[in-house]
Amino acid sequence: MLQYNNNWKVLKPAFEIRNDDFNPGNCELICEVSIDGFSYLVKDTIEQMIVAMGVYHFSPDVHGNCNLIFNKIFEDQQLLIYDFKKTRIVYSVPASVMIPFHLYDSKKNSNILSLIHGDLSATNVVLTDMILEKKVYNSYSVPVELINEISRRFPSAVTCHQFSGLVKNVAAEESKISIVFYPQKIVLILATEGNLQLLNTYYYKAPEDISYELLNICSQFKISNIALEVSGLIERDSALFKELYKYFEEVNMAQPPQGIAFSENMAIFPSHYFSHFFVQASCE
Repeated sequence: MLQYNNNWKVLKPAFEIRNDDFNPGNCELICEVSIDGFSYLVKDTIEQMIVAMGVYHFSPDVHGNCNLIFNKIFEDQQLLIYDFKKTRIVYSVPASVMIPFHLYDSKKNSNILSLIHGDLSATNVVLTDMILEKKVYNSYSVPVELINEISRRFPSAVTCHQFSGLVKNVAAEESKISIVFYPQKIVLILATEGNLQLLNTYYYKAPEDISYELLNICSQFKISNIALEVSGLIERDSALFKELYKYFEEVNMAQPPQGIAFSENMAIFPSHYFSHFFVQASCE
């Protein structure tokens, strides 16, 4: 959250797990970046252990001030400047469109994004991921100030869109709705029998907004009794979770892959807080 003083907005993490007792040369840094927030996770690839994590939420009135925001984050989190074995940057931005290989034309990416999401800002940059497993391209739009700041901070990082990792991880014959929860935003993916049906970002103000979207999706796709898998910042005893149980019989917390351990200071947090990060392990 953001706290205020008389001079300027001071950024504070929503939560963080600090751990200085690790070797960066053995670790992978995964960062999720959007105009709404910044999260990072550090994984020791030798021990297969998560050793550090931080989550920051941004207020709408600081949009466009990426340099100030990241200056404060890096000042607060010195571990982000370490020389990691590998760094992955995952952009969680809503303007994205999946294009089958046989329909793809790189010259039309901006036009297709504008058609689906409205006119793009002249300062936005269009990037594209190739998802070979599903034979589609993911074209997406990122604010140029965000691109510039991330490129400056992490010049050798591998980058991709959040949706690309989610699409890659749709399993054969799988039927479920997966939801990643953020403050006032969800990222939702619907798959039936292993086929991607829907992938989108939805904004909400109340728990009822989410149940409305879910019921509308089920009606449009004529599905019933489908399982929900949830991850991100949601609690079992929250109004959000209880709202889901009103309409869905099976609601499961997403789990990290088997074989992943957590350092002692991270074990106090529910593992579904972090599970969506591991979907991005296929980001290349």
